[in-house]
Amino acid sequence: MHEIPTAHLHLDFPGPGQALAAGRAALRGWLVPKPGRHYTDVRLVVGPMVFPGVHGFPRSDLAAFFKSDRPYLLAGFEITVDLAAGAHEATLEGCTIAGNWESLDNFVLTVVPRPDPAEPFTPVPIRAHEAGEALRVLLRRMGGGDRSLADTAAVIARETPWPHFLRHPHLPFHGHLDEPPAWARSVFGRVAISGWLFHETQPIRRVFATTDLQAVQNLRFGRETPFLAALHPGASHALRCGFDGFLDFPAQLPAPVTVRVYAELADGSWHLGAVTRVTTTDQEFAKQPFGRFSLLAFWRAARAWGRAAAARGLTLETGRPQWQEFVRVWRDYRAQAPRRRHEIQPRAPATSASTPAKFGRVHLFTHNLGLEGAPLFLLEYARHLNREAGATLCVTSGKEGPLRRGFEALGASVQVVDDQPLLDPPDGNAVRHALDRVAGQVDLTGADLVVANTLSAYWGIHLARRAGKPALLYIHESTSPRSFFRGLMPASALAVVEESFRLADRVSFLTATTQRYYGGLSDQSNYVLHPGWIDLAAIDRFRAAAPRAALRSRLGFAPDRKVVVNIGTVCDRKGQHVFARSVDLLWRLAPDLAAAADFLMVGGRDTAYDRELADFLGELNRPNLRVVPETSDVYSYYGAADLFACSSFEESFPRVILEAMAFELPIVSTAVHGIPEMVRAEQEALLVPAGDTAALASGLRRLLAEPATARRFAQHARARVAAEFASRIVLPRHVELARALAAAP
Repeated sequence: MHEIPTAHLHLDFPGPGQALAAGRAALRGWLVPKPGRHYTDVRLVVGPMVFPGVHGFPRSDLAAFFKSDRPYLLAGFEITVDLAAGAHEATLEGCTIAGNWESLDNFVLTVVPRPDPAEPFTPVPIRAHEAGEALRVLLRRMGGGDRSLADTAAVIARETPWPHFLRHPHLPFHGHLDEPPAWARSVFGRVAISGWLFHETQPIRRVFATTDLQAVQNLRFGRETPFLAALHPGASHALRCGFDGFLDFPAQLPAPVTVRVYAELADGSWHLGAVTRVTTTDQEFAKQPFGRFSLLAFWRAARAWGRAAAARGLTLETGRPQWQEFVRVWRDYRAQAPRRRHEIQPRAPATSASTPAKFGRVHLFTHNLGLEGAPLFLLEYARHLNREAGATLCVTSGKEGPLRRGFEALGASVQVVDDQPLLDPPDGNAVRHALDRVAGQVDLTGADLVVANTLSAYWGIHLARRAGKPALLYIHESTSPRSFFRGLMPASALAVVEESFRLADRVSFLTATTQRYYGGLSDQSNYVLHPGWIDLAAIDRFRAAAPRAALRSRLGFAPDRKVVVNIGTVCDRKGQHVFARSVDLLWRLAPDLAAAADFLMVGGRDTAYDRELADFLGELNRPNLRVVPETSDVYSYYGAADLFACSSFEESFPRVILEAMAFELPIVSTAVHGIPEMVRAEQEALLVPAGDTAALASGLRRLLAEPATARRFAQHARARVAAEFASRIVLPRHVELARALAAAP
C-alpha cells in the first residue's frame, strides 16, 4: 500500500519487477481517498497519450480494512493501455470531486515484446443517433467564436468519447447499456439511462449507477425484455431484466463523464457491469438556436463533421441508420433554424397626462393557481390593481389550486378551463381549434385590459386580440418557447406561441437576461423591463408577530443547531438533487459543520421526481437532510432559518430569493439568469455555477463556518431589497403600465 497526502493507493498489477506485454494490457489497483478528499475517476498519462480508467470496482476487503460503514468501497480500478515495447514514464492521475485532475503517483512501466500477435481491438462504432447529435451540436455552434467550421468540427470530434464503452458486463452477467449515448442531452443536471442486465443463475436484487462515485442512484429494474428469449433460451432471468431511470451528472465533472452501472445480487454482493463515457450538452445549450437557415450551410456542416470524424479515426455506423438519422437532423434544422425577423407595429402607450386614476375590468390569465412564484406574483399584482387602482378582476386559469381563495377574496370571478389542448397539441391547426373552443368559454366583452402571466398562458394574448382588447404578457421563463415546449409542440404549433410576442401590445420581462431569450420573436419595440417585487411590510409584520425562537421551537429545531433551507417546488428545475448531493459532500468534507445543522427542502409534492429524490435520500442516509411537504406557512421556515440555499438551474426573478433577502438570511445560490441581477456576488450573496455540487458544498461550508461573512451578506441583501425591489417602489410601475395600455385608443 502506498500512502500519499490525499489518499491510500496500490497497484496490484504490474507489481514490483513485473512487466506488461506490448499492445493492449490492463493495469489493476485501488484508490481510497483520505477524509475530506474524494476522487471520481482515474487515468494514466504516458507522454502525449491519455488512457482512461475504469474506476469503481466494488471491494469488500477495502471496506473492512478502512472500517467503512458501507459493505463495499467503490475503489478498485483497471486501466487498459496500448504501449510499444520499452520503458515508459507514466503518471497515475485522479479526478477530484471539484473536477480537477491531480497527479497521484509516478512510475516507470516496463513493456516487453508480446510472444504471440495480439488480437486486433475494434471499439464499438459511434451509433447513428450519436453522430447525429454531434452534428446538431455543430449546427448550433456554427458562427460562434472565431473558429472556422472545420476547426469547430474538429473540436467536436475530439470531444466525442472514443471508445464510448470502456467495459461490458462480464460473464456470468449479460447486458447492454442502451442509453446514454456518446453525446447526450442533460436536462437540469440529469441524463436518461436505460438498458438490460441479467445473471445466468442468480436473481438481481437491484440495479444502480453513478457518475461521481460519491453516491449511487437506484434504477427501475424489471422491465419486460422478451427480445432476449431467443438469444438466451432457458435463461429465466433474461425475461424481465430491463432497467431505466435518470442519472445525475454534476456540472463540474470534466467531459467525457464516466457512467458506471452495478448489480446487487440476492446474496448482497455488488458487481460492476457496463461502463461508458458520455459528453453532454445541457438545457442552456439546447436554447441556443441553429445558425440561420441555409441548405448550403447544412451541407457544409455535415461534410465538415464527416471529415473531422474520419481524421480522428472514429468509426461511424453506416447504411440505413446513418441515412435515417441524417434526415432527422435535417428536419430538425429545417424546422428550428431562424429564417427572418418578424415585424410588428405595436400600439403606443397613452401619455401619463391622459392616464386615468382608475380603470374598470382587468382579465387575468394564469397557467395554474398553485403556490408557486408566478401565480403568487399574479395574485399580488391583482391585489394592487384592485386596492390601489380600483380594478374589477376576472381570472381564467388552466388548472385549479389553493390561490383561488386569494383571488376570490379580492372579489374576482375565477374560471378554470382545460388548457391541455393548448399546451400539448399535435399541430398548429389543433392549437387554433383549441383557441376557438376556449374563446367560446371566456367572456372578454367588458375587459379594459387582458394580462397573461407566464409563457404557458400565451393563449390569453390570442383571445385578447380576437376580442380586440389591449394585451400585456408577463414572461417569467428564462428560456425560449422552443426549448420550453420541447417535445410537446411541433413547429407549426410553436409558431402560434411565438406569434403571441408580436400580438401582445406589451411584453414585460423581469430581467434583462430573460429578455435576451426572446429577442428574435419581435422587433422588441413592444418589449419592456420591470423587475419583480416583495411586500416588505407584510414580511416585517410577520417577523414582529412570530419571533425566531418561537418559530424554531414550533418547528422542532434545537436552539444550538443551524437551519439551512432550500425553498421552492420540488422539481428537477429547482435542483434539489444537486442540493442533496452537496449536503452529502459537506458531510464528507466538513463533518462537524454538517452534523451541527439541519438541511430542509421545503416544497415536496407527489411526483415521479419527488419519489426519485426520496429514494436517493434513503441511499445517502443523512438523517438531518429531508424534504418538507409544500406548505402555505413557508414564512415560518424563512423565519427559523440561519441560511438560505437556492440550487435552481433556471430562474428569471425568483420570489424565494426576494423572500430570503427580506428575511435577512445569508444566501448561497446558483448564478443563473436574473439571480445575479438581484444579488451580486460577494456583496449580497455567494453565487456558484448551476449543477456544481462541489461549489455548492463549498458555499455552504463557507457561510456556516464564517458567521461574520454570512451576516454581512444578509445585511447587504436586506438593504438592497428595500431600496430596489420593495413593492411600494416597484408595483406602481407595473400599475402605470397597465393603466397606459387600458387607456390607449
